[in-house]
Amino acid sequence: MGKLIGYGKLGRSMPLTLEKCGNLGGDVEMVAVVKELALRHPDDTFLLLGRNSGEAASDVGLPVNVRNPWYLWRGELRERLAAAGIKGNLTVEQHRQVTQIYRDMMGDVWRNLDGLVLWVGQHGSSNMSIPKIDDPTQWTKPQDWCAFYAGYMLDGVNQFREGREDTHDVVWLNADARNAHKMRDLKHPLKNPILTQFNFTNRIKHEQYDGTPPISSTVRNIYSRLEVNGLAPGTPFGDLITYNPNPTLRDFRFGMFINEARAIGVKAGMDRLSIMKEWVLPIIGDNSPDNLHWVHGTWSNASQTELGFEIKPAPWDQYYPMLNNTLCTFTTPSSGSHWATAKPWEAFAGGTICFFHPEYDGQDNILRDAHPNLRQWLRVRNPQELKVRVAAVAANPSTASWLIQRQREHFDTAMQDKQYMQLIEEMIWSE
Repeated sequence: MGKLIGYGKLGRSMPLTLEKCGNLGGDVEMVAVVKELALRHPDDTFLLLGRNSGEAASDVGLPVNVRNPWYLWRGELRERLAAAGIKGNLTVEQHRQVTQIYRDMMGDVWRNLDGLVLWVGQHGSSNMSIPKIDDPTQWTKPQDWCAFYAGYMLDGVNQFREGREDTHDVVWLNADARNAHKMRDLKHPLKNPILTQFNFTNRIKHEQYDGTPPISSTVRNIYSRLEVNGLAPGTPFGDLITYNPNPTLRDFRFGMFINEARAIGVKAGMDRLSIMKEWVLPIIGDNSPDNLHWVHGTWSNASQTELGFEIKPAPWDQYYPMLNNTLCTFTTPSSGSHWATAKPWEAFAGGTICFFHPEYDGQDNILRDAHPNLRQWLRVRNPQELKVRVAAVAANPSTASWLIQRQREHFDTAMQDKQYMQLIEEMIWSE
């Protein structure tokens, strides 16, 4: 008899089609990973327990062993909330009611699982109403969205592990530096490391729900090359990849897909506006992209004014047609972090030379096992070096061709190894 595996994302609804993902395929990793897991384990059943757009799994191209109970739960949840008079601006008592409504609706599903894979999304320290640390006789009042998108899932994790916490644990996946574990709702310390795009540890507290003080634990977060998961053939975004090995068959010399991202709490010079001004403008010249250069993304009006040109988002289906029609691109720190991201791998797959900002991928996780000369070429130390190397590959097709081939070889090796998939399978299927 096959295993029953739960799947979802904490803190937000999962889009199940590429069209419903963010600009340039954002959030595509969620459907990509469950599809790959289901194909690799056809005798097991995968339940989409994270809130999602509600389509039947078969209607969005997922394998037959993926089930989406939210196809029915969405309507039932609305009915239960309406019957309880719960609309918004929840009181503490209503938060506790919401938790119970989810329990009643979902029944024993969490307890019946053999494994559970969850993406880490936005969450708070308290996501359902739990005893306060400074006064356990009082209960917390989380933000309303926490109750509907995070609290019920953490309550489900507690149900899944209770009484078998030594043998059952969640496989947590985290693709966003902003979403490190901080929730106090989890009763039991984690056994498994969180699979991420950067190596680090952090401390969290665990509410015990019995009047005793919370306990503390250390959470291990390990680099797992998770950032390549949405690029595999057969996944929604991976099927869009086209490869251009010829450096001379390009209409553009340099281009970037880049969103502005937050600047609060980001080290000076690492915010993307500063990087655009210091690193990119010297390449594209006169503060405006031309017929050899382009920039697409989502930027504030104030930043576009400061840069001196308009930046518009590009639809996801134009990503690879534009990328592999461009010789060079540049990747920068995401939200001021040193994490690895999918951007270089997307360029490697498409045949676009991708230079690295010196603060990007601070642990050198992407290139540490690449050809040493490739690493030396792609990592630039300052804006002048970036400008010189873009000009050098544009003037020397043989050098550009060598870089494009080595990048693609490195990408192919990563997709063959699938480090993140090996680790997921070890945690669930190794016994």
